[in-house]
Amino acid sequence: MSRRTAGVVLLAISAFLTGVKYLTASIYSTSSPGTVYGPDSFKQWLDYVGGNLTTYSIITLIVGIIYLILAEIYDFDKK
Repeated sequence: MSRRTAGVVLLAISAFLTGVKYLTASIYSTSSPGTVYGPDSFKQWLDYVGGNLTTYSIITLIVGIIYLILAEIYDFDKK
């Protein structure tokens, strides 16, 4: 697998993890009986989900960007 492909895959994983965080918060909010819907309650459910998914998403985003930059540098050096 080339560095460029690995970088794109890591960026896709980062986007997936970000989406999973919001999807999980929305599933939690709809499964709770008597929940008032709105931006404040959604922030509460996002806090309930926690920050691990955000941390992992940021890490994979940074590593994916580094891989893409390295792929471009190595490609430029070959020419």
